[in-house]
Amino acid sequence: MNRPLELPSRRRADPGMDSRPMGLSTFDTVRDNGPESQIHTLIAPNPGDYLGERPDIGRAVGNQTRELFVSCEVGDALQQQFDHLQPSYIALHDLACHAASHLLQAVAAAAGRPVQRLVIRRQGYGTTLASLEFVDCPASQQGVVRIYSTDADTDTQSRTALTRVLLSRATLAVVMMGDLPSHAVPEQLQPLRELLFSPAWECPHLQLMPLAPATAIALKSVAGGLTAGAGVQTRLAPMVSRPAEAWAYLSATWNHIQSQQHPDGQGLALLDTLAPSREVRLAMPDTRSGSARPKPMERFVHEVSALPGVRDICLFEVSTSRVLAHAGLHPKSTELARRGTLLLAAAASNRKQLDIDGPTDELLLMGGLHAQGLRMLHSHPGIAMHVIFTPTQTDWPQLRPKLMALDAALPRGPVI
Repeated sequence: MNRPLELPSRRRADPGMDSRPMGLSTFDTVRDNGPESQIHTLIAPNPGDYLGERPDIGRAVGNQTRELFVSCEVGDALQQQFDHLQPSYIALHDLACHAASHLLQAVAAAAGRPVQRLVIRRQGYGTTLASLEFVDCPASQQGVVRIYSTDADTDTQSRTALTRVLLSRATLAVVMMGDLPSHAVPEQLQPLRELLFSPAWECPHLQLMPLAPATAIALKSVAGGLTAGAGVQTRLAPMVSRPAEAWAYLSATWNHIQSQQHPDGQGLALLDTLAPSREVRLAMPDTRSGSARPKPMERFVHEVSALPGVRDICLFEVSTSRVLAHAGLHPKSTELARRGTLLLAAAASNRKQLDIDGPTDELLLMGGLHAQGLRMLHSHPGIAMHVIFTPTQTDWPQLRPKLMALDAALPRGPVI
C-alpha cells in the first residue's frame, strides 16, 4: 500500500494542544508506538501561508496586482471569499457621478500607498473576467483599512453583481451622489433601497455623500426613510467638492464605528487625516447629471473611457493641438494633445524621409504599465484621439475595432 508523504515535525506535538499552524491543512498519522510519535503532515496550499502573510483574496503576482482564479460567476466567487475571510473594509460607490475612482486615487497618493488591483480570471483559461481597484490605507496600531471602489472593469452584469457583494458585505458603504434634480434622487436610490432590504445585505453602516448643492438638499428629505426598518445606521454628510472633504467625513465615520466596536481600545484601526497634497486639494470630477444632452465629442470620450483597460482619452485638433474633449485620470489634457500632435508630426516626417506615400493614420507605443495609441478620426479629418490604456487589461487589436465603431457613429458636420 502506498503511504502518504510524511513531513516530520521539528518538535513533538503536545497531545493537549492543537499545534496546526493557521492556514495549513493537517493530516495526523499515529503509529503503533504511542502518541509520542504523532507526526503532523503540513500541506501549504499557498506560499503566503508559510511566509506569514495575512490571509487575503487571491495570489500576489507583482505590480500591485492580485489574481483570483474562479470557476463560477465573479459575484459568487467574491461572495465566497468574503464568507471565508470575513474582512472589514470600506466600499465606495457612485450614483450619477464618477467620483469613487478619483477619491481612491487621491487617497492613495496622499497616503503614500499604491492603488492595487484584484484581477478575477477564469480557471483553466486565464481569461480576465473583472478587475477591482483598492487601497490599503495605514491605520493606528500598525493596522490597515482596505477601501474598494465598486467601479469594476468588467461587463455590466458582472459589475452589478460585484457592486451588490461589495456594498452588502462592507463594514461601511459610502455612496457618492452627483448633481441631480430633486425629483430624480429617489429614483436613483431605489436600487440601493431594494438591496438594503434583501437577505444578502449585511453592512451595518451607510454614509450618503452628496457632491452638489441640489442633491444635498434633496437627500435631507429622503435619507431618513431610505433605511427605515432595515437596521442600518445611515449618516448624511454635507456636500463635498474635494477629496480632502470627502475623506474627512468618511474617516470620521469609520473612526466612530471603530470606537463603538472596540470600547476597550484594543484592536482599533483608526484612520488619520490625509497629508496635504495636490491630489486631495483638486476638485472632484464634474458631477453634473447631464440633463442637457452631451455633445457628440463629449459622449465619444465618455464611451471610450468606459471601455475595459482605457485610462485616458483625449480628442484634439492636430493642426493646433486644441483639446476638444477629454476623459480620464491625466490632469493635463493639453499635454496629451500637444504630445499627440508631436508624435503624429514626427511620424509624418519619418514617412516622408523614407518616401512612403500616404498620411499617418495610426501610431502605437508600447512599454511599461501603460501603452499609447494615436489614431486619426475618419469621420472628422484633422481630428485625432490619444488613448492611454493598460495592456494587461486590453490590447490594441481588441481596442481598435471598438474605437473604429465609435468613430463611425459620430455625426458628420460640426460636433463641438
